[in-house]
Amino acid sequence: MMTLSSKYRLLREGRWGLLVHTERWNRQLWQEVLRQLTDQKPAAHPQTKRFYYPQGENGEEFYLKIYHRGHFPGSIKDLCRSSKALRALKQGLALTEQGFHVPLAVAAGEERDLRALKRAFLLTVGVEGSPLPLFLREHFAVPLAGAALREKRGSLRKLALETRRLHQEGFVHGDLVPSNILVRPEESGVSFFYMDNDRTRRYPAWLAQSLWKRNLVQLNRFVLSGISLQDRMRFLRAYLGRDSWAERDRELMRWLEMKTRQRRLECDRIEAQVSFRELMRWNGPFASNIREL
Repeated sequence: MMTLSSKYRLLREGRWGLLVHTERWNRQLWQEVLRQLTDQKPAAHPQTKRFYYPQGENGEEFYLKIYHRGHFPGSIKDLCRSSKALRALKQGLALTEQGFHVPLAVAAGEERDLRALKRAFLLTVGVEGSPLPLFLREHFAVPLAGAALREKRGSLRKLALETRRLHQEGFVHGDLVPSNILVRPEESGVSFFYMDNDRTRRYPAWLAQSLWKRNLVQLNRFVLSGISLQDRMRFLRAYLGRDSWAERDRELMRWLEMKTRQRRLECDRIEAQVSFRELMRWNGPFASNIREL
């Protein structure tokens, strides 16, 4: 079981139970969070607000993800479990302990009335970088050669190895779509940040094997700028850690294609009797979702 970092402590503020970073949390920031919470209307899905604190050009960028009370039977389960906000903070700490990048969580809180969960929030510090789809659009959505082509392939390989290590450590991300991966350029290449970890779980290594394939489908089903079928194959080969395709790898490829076609039909309403290469061509006629990311 993960031990909570000594940098965090529990606080009680009226009906709010808070888990806060002792070096980053203060009374003034809490008042700003309360103001942001008051301004947010209830919604069926979590809402994320960006703000700067202190206000002004020297303020630091924060993201406040707000969770409102769920519907039955989720609200019944919430009587006996931590809120998604607290689970997200703890999963982020577990990922950090294993060397993965996640936004720094400053606080998580849950408002309860007689144990019934009313609201919850997760407050994180902004990260300089771009969501993966935007990063690809800005850097690789043109014909590439030489150093630029090697940079693209190196970045994809690094992402594949990070995803492989994520699964080897037993983690399954709750929604590993490209927009939930933030890319931060650095002198040595790029770093990848895993965002939105409120549904991320860590399983025993023997159990996770049947679950990580869901993450591969989530990554694979999107058309992405500059990403060809060959790039997808290179990603999968690096993820599997093999230089040649075994029969079980080919079975996985066929399964991924089947699931990707199914998800594109369900999510994008695209059903086309064309090759998989054409279906996923980033500058082709079936690239409608590329404009939505």
